[in-house]
Amino acid sequence: MSAPLMILKAASRVGGEFLRGVLSMEINVPLRHRSLGLKLILVGALAFMLWVPAMLVYGLVFERSTRADSVKREIYGLAGGEQAISGPVIIAPALIDTGKRRSDGESIIDATFLVFTPKTLSIDAEVNATQRRRSIYEATIYDADIVMSGKFGPLIPPRVQGEITEIDWSRAVIAVKFGANAALKGVRDTPRLLVNGKDVAAAFEPGVTIPALARPGGDEGLNQPGISAAAPIPDPQTEFSFKLTLPMSGGGALYFAPAGEETHVTMRANWPDPSFQGAYLPDARVIRDDGFTAEWRIPYLARNLPRSFTTGDGLGQLDYGKTFGVNFIDAASPYQSVNRALKYALMFMGIVFLTFFLFEATTGARAHPAQYILLGLTQVIFYLLVLAFSEHVGFEKAFAGTAAATVALSGAYAATVFHSVWRGIIALAAFSGAYGLIYLLMKSEDYALLIGSVTAFGAIALTMYVTRELDWYGGRDKP
Repeated sequence: MSAPLMILKAASRVGGEFLRGVLSMEINVPLRHRSLGLKLILVGALAFMLWVPAMLVYGLVFERSTRADSVKREIYGLAGGEQAISGPVIIAPALIDTGKRRSDGESIIDATFLVFTPKTLSIDAEVNATQRRRSIYEATIYDADIVMSGKFGPLIPPRVQGEITEIDWSRAVIAVKFGANAALKGVRDTPRLLVNGKDVAAAFEPGVTIPALARPGGDEGLNQPGISAAAPIPDPQTEFSFKLTLPMSGGGALYFAPAGEETHVTMRANWPDPSFQGAYLPDARVIRDDGFTAEWRIPYLARNLPRSFTTGDGLGQLDYGKTFGVNFIDAASPYQSVNRALKYALMFMGIVFLTFFLFEATTGARAHPAQYILLGLTQVIFYLLVLAFSEHVGFEKAFAGTAAATVALSGAYAATVFHSVWRGIIALAAFSGAYGLIYLLMKSEDYALLIGSVTAFGAIALTMYVTRELDWYGGRDKP
């Protein structure tokens, strides 16, 4: 036999004997010479060691939540996506004499578009939200019946550098801008337009597309996502009213822009968990178990947008940084709850281990480090089971069933390890309290830190009280 192979065998034999000696330490060392202080350090090290697989579960939660978000976006896209609706506005092509001259003395004329916002704008949105499922994932989509009404005029052009030489009112359009071209999927029916109370046979087209007036150097036009219809203006100084009915669908969120000088938005939906987001919070809101009602009022000075403005290639000034509305969130999402609890996984694993350790310290019974490891792995698998079952049966049922099974298993194991049914019952009660706290952490976002901090302090205080008479060096009570 070769020398290297003999050396390897000898090292393996010595290592194996050393490992067996360490693991049998609890059995071979007499009770009166055991150090509970060293045992507590060992238990703490085991808790840190088992924290690593708990963090691997955290990574799995992130992967599953990322997949769920991806599926949600796909479902949202099929319904039209998160809708951001701006308008309506009147847009007319124009020419501006910049006051500059070319080398041949000819005036430099720029083609532009004049955008006129409504004098008043009232938006009423009736939203019917539902959940659609793909595989095990769900996403919230909605149908919204949107009615926009208000008044335009007089249409006063904005101040510009140079002079507006021509406005082609015959080619003016009424337009509603969307957040993206994909949002056109959400148009459920033909929009209906009334002007001064009379039905107008407006032929709406996809996109806000207007050719520019002919000018030297090019003929670029305006091309933005949304819908538009021809709306020739016979007299720009005459005020007129409008009412636009826009049936839309979308997914996840519905936003509006304060396009009017005075904008009033009322939204009613059958969704009980709204998240109000954007540049403006609602002035009034009522949230019920069967839905919500919200109202926004944005005055002219608060919207940071002039009554009319020029644009060469886009309408970003109309909605950039100004949209507001609602996200239709799923408050029962298991991923946020499991993530919140995993942040305190080390603390609750420590509580379970401390329960076992206090039995050792106060009764003289002993638990092997391998038994601590098995108990800790049970707590790690608990988070995994909650995540797996909640994707199928919902978080509440998943937590209740998994927690009951884990507590029952841990309590029965404690009764077996310490050879006492009474101690098993005490452990069962302690574990039930710990899992009750875990449930509070999973459900309470605002008070999670407070609950976790108070629980940690209480666990340390209880341990200090129970072990106040222990001889940490020898493991015996003081006489």
